[in-house]
Amino acid sequence: MNTPVHRLFPVALAATVLSAAVLAADGDLVGDGVHDDTAAIQRRLDSGAACVYLPPPPKEYLISSTLRVGSGQELRLDRFTRVRLAPKSSCTMIANRDPVRGNRNVAVTGGVWDNDNLRQYPALWLEKHVGQPYSAVKELPPAAERPKGYDGFLMDFRRVDGFTLRGVTLRNPTTFGFRGERLSNFVVDDVTFDYETFNPVRACMDGIHFDGGSHHGRITNLRGACWDDLLAFNSNDTDHTDAEGEPISDIVVDGVFSVGCHSAVRLLSTGGDVRNITIRNIHGTFYRYAVGLTHFFAWTDRPRGRFDNIVIENCTVAKCLQPSNCVAKLAPMEVVRIEGRLDVGSVRISGLVRDESAVPEVPTIGIGRGAKVESLVIRDSTQINRTDRSMTFLRNEGEVKCLDVERIRFVSQPGANIPGYAP
Repeated sequence: MNTPVHRLFPVALAATVLSAAVLAADGDLVGDGVHDDTAAIQRRLDSGAACVYLPPPPKEYLISSTLRVGSGQELRLDRFTRVRLAPKSSCTMIANRDPVRGNRNVAVTGGVWDNDNLRQYPALWLEKHVGQPYSAVKELPPAAERPKGYDGFLMDFRRVDGFTLRGVTLRNPTTFGFRGERLSNFVVDDVTFDYETFNPVRACMDGIHFDGGSHHGRITNLRGACWDDLLAFNSNDTDHTDAEGEPISDIVVDGVFSVGCHSAVRLLSTGGDVRNITIRNIHGTFYRYAVGLTHFFAWTDRPRGRFDNIVIENCTVAKCLQPSNCVAKLAPMEVVRIEGRLDVGSVRISGLVRDESAVPEVPTIGIGRGAKVESLVIRDSTQINRTDRSMTFLRNEGEVKCLDVERIRFVSQPGANIPGYAP
């Protein structure tokens, strides 16, 4: 009598044996987490196949240089197949093939993309902190070569018309998990941020970051906490973009779920247009702000920021305390912040719920000195104060030409913290 296969091998071992057999049949992929799979994966991408599928490896795929995906091409992995950056590679893990002339219809689906930041060169923007007590890179030699053209981005896509990122985990980047520049007609969906380690400190670790020229996109279902803006739209970002000041427009954000994060959504302009942005269904706690319309470069002579038709709706959020080992102690800001030195057309806020247990000292909505807002509508919102201190709903230090506030509910329930949201 033949013995059933499931009696010969435990389930986990059987899966490993089958994965190894699949990889052996697929050529020179190894997937053991030791041998370098970069060349084998890139050869499959270079074939021009419309879909390059990486089968489940025995352990994980190891890469040491940037994978390049071309036009009309999808790189597909199962949801929890891991790809890890080899130690001291200090490079972006994946990008489009032609960031200068551009690509069309590029997709990355699935996978746990592990930048392994403790074993890469530290965040270049924070080099001055390396060697201080909170540095996590004591093994880095003082004369380690500074990588050229590397900003610490885990993924970096530029000039892509028709881009899709779906079903991925971004794990331990050195700076941003994903950077997009001049992306159009894009979809980002089902992204988890797994930021356990940092190098050298918790700072400049955005989740999804868009620079100038990005438009007509939908971003949905983002989960996890980041050590800077979980989602950023920066029209002006001189340090690392060729699209400085180009407009960002016509984007819908629907679904951000995060507890203990720096901030949910930042919109930034120092002259570039940021317009037609809808932000819905943010849930969580944030130590900086939930949504910010920002100038940021307040110490410079940069032009005033420009925003119009910004919609914020159906968000349930609160403040939290900043974690330790951040680059500096950051002052908490309002839940929705409109900074000074901004020219804003229309902002509409509805269905905002602030359920506060930690930091009642900052208002729910704040407009900074020097801001000029044509129309601000705030409706059907609730402020719940679970502390024994007073809390302000709206503080206006700027100029608002037309202010429409109605149906705002105030609830005081000191001591009644919600599990999972307490400081």
